[in-house]
Amino acid sequence: MQASPASDDEQALQHQRKMFVKAESFATKPKSWDYKYLMKQIQDYPLKPYIELKTLMAYPYLSNKKKIETFLTQYENTPLDKPLRKKWLRYLARKNQPALFLHFYRDIGDASLTCQRLSFMLDRNTLKEEAYDEIQQLWLVGKSQPKECDPVFKAWKGAGKQTPELVWKRLSLAADGGKHTLIPYLKTLLPSNEQYLADLWLKVRRSPSQVSRTSNFPGKYPDKEAEIIAYGLSRLVWRDHSLALKSYHTLSKRFDFSQTQMARIASKFALALTIDTHPSATQWLEKANMLMKDEELLRWHLAHVVREQDWQQALGIIDSAPDDIADDLSFQYWHARALEETQQPQRASIQYDKLADQRHYYGFMASGKLAKNPSLADKPLVFEKDALLEVATLPGARRAYEFLKLKRFTSARREWIYLRKSLTEPQKLIAAVLADSWGWHDQAIFTLANAGYMDDVKRRFPLAYSEYLVENAKQNNIDPAWAFAIARRESSFMTDAYSGAGARGLMQLMPGTARYLAKKKVSNRTLYDPEKNTQFGTQYLRYLMDKMDNNPVLATASYNAGWRRVKSWLPKDNAVPMDIWVETIPYKETRNYVKAVLAYKQIYANQLGQNNNMFKSLATMQISPSQL
Repeated sequence: MQASPASDDEQALQHQRKMFVKAESFATKPKSWDYKYLMKQIQDYPLKPYIELKTLMAYPYLSNKKKIETFLTQYENTPLDKPLRKKWLRYLARKNQPALFLHFYRDIGDASLTCQRLSFMLDRNTLKEEAYDEIQQLWLVGKSQPKECDPVFKAWKGAGKQTPELVWKRLSLAADGGKHTLIPYLKTLLPSNEQYLADLWLKVRRSPSQVSRTSNFPGKYPDKEAEIIAYGLSRLVWRDHSLALKSYHTLSKRFDFSQTQMARIASKFALALTIDTHPSATQWLEKANMLMKDEELLRWHLAHVVREQDWQQALGIIDSAPDDIADDLSFQYWHARALEETQQPQRASIQYDKLADQRHYYGFMASGKLAKNPSLADKPLVFEKDALLEVATLPGARRAYEFLKLKRFTSARREWIYLRKSLTEPQKLIAAVLADSWGWHDQAIFTLANAGYMDDVKRRFPLAYSEYLVENAKQNNIDPAWAFAIARRESSFMTDAYSGAGARGLMQLMPGTARYLAKKKVSNRTLYDPEKNTQFGTQYLRYLMDKMDNNPVLATASYNAGWRRVKSWLPKDNAVPMDIWVETIPYKETRNYVKAVLAYKQIYANQLGQNNNMFKSLATMQISPSQL
């Protein structure tokens, strides 16, 4: 079922869209004949408020106070609110209008405006203490704040609120994951006999190997020096195992680490040494697990003994894990595997059978072990037509739909996200159906996930852009289900997707990769074209299959991490079962990526009418050096 967001005639809406685009050009000329004419043409058009917003943004004056207040009240908690409120508050601050500023202020994530509010609060005796508390929270961060905050910080300090202990806390935040450029300034705020600690933080931040130089740590303030050492060791172990282990051995004799510091050191040592199969990995895993019960740490402990194929030890780790971790599907799967390998086939079969009901990588692996059909657990949403129309006619939904029609995808998503926050849980499910009916697959997928409903398989795994994906997959001799799975994982079928690394479009192609495949320059616009993007994406999958001797598991890992890196992860001597190899991929992102794509591929195989269980072969696959 497809639901229009409103009962308006589509032809009339098409006319209003054209008038809206024209009206944008005259938004700053509200007294012109063109503006007045066009505003009449779009009188009931969902995006008309955006013209009004543009007009008010151009004239944020006290003479327009009533119009601005009416607009902000009407569109509070929508994307229309923040731009105008921000400009209006800045205007009120410049005009020194404290009462109006405080009246209109909302937290919109702008630190300079927050500091202006606090400045006005400090001028009122009844609000001073509240302001001081908020100023402390604003000051106590590991980065610099806008210069507009300097006056309130000065007043806070003048009131005796800034203490050496707070300075140390902020210094630690800046050094440990924050902006290290703040450290020299914070050094000047420390007592003179503690200022060497700031220099020490900066040294270790720039080069963790500085912890190996024991002369750096005179022991004048052992607790604070220990904090710096714990930070440095936790970073050094990823760069130089031997130096980190040697430094810990020396420094642990001189400094008493707190339980928190020791847990940090042990967990980082355990992970770094385990990933690189260091001989000391087991010792540090056991130490870390005594100090803390962390899911990632336990998962790596289990992966470590599984890689060693110490199945009895694997059973021990699973039995000792807290219930919430032991109930995780990965632990359930490895429990079954360990039972199978320790000659307990009946118990293993029962565990596999229970797990095989799950639509998940581990559930599909279990079904492969049992050579039974995988379970998709498909439960399509059931809804009333009236409920769908009710959500479709909400103002936010109508605005999102119109932006979609105008191909302004960022604005459409912004409206949709704000809308989603305002919906009840049942309405969120209806909204997902609505987005799907519009062919807006990425927001249908995200809305279902946001609502926690994972069992509407066709809406969560749509056959989107099938005319391109199927044809291009066939041309490049790869499984169409795999192409769908990659696109689903990479972008959720968002054609304008853009990653921080620069990947673009449905299959998240890097411009350099497209250029290599095309043997010529490829424009960014081309990569946002779904037809071209899937051409390059499936061609790249073919390239990776050729590099990886037609092994789809290795090719999938290569799509995420690069084939050279994947080659370095291959076993050096003996073949390794596929499930163990995947479980011990060093990069968490790639590890999860491979599991997801393999599971999605099975789901899409079923969607495309391929009723075979591909996990039957994966359950017995071996990864060996001879494959490359």
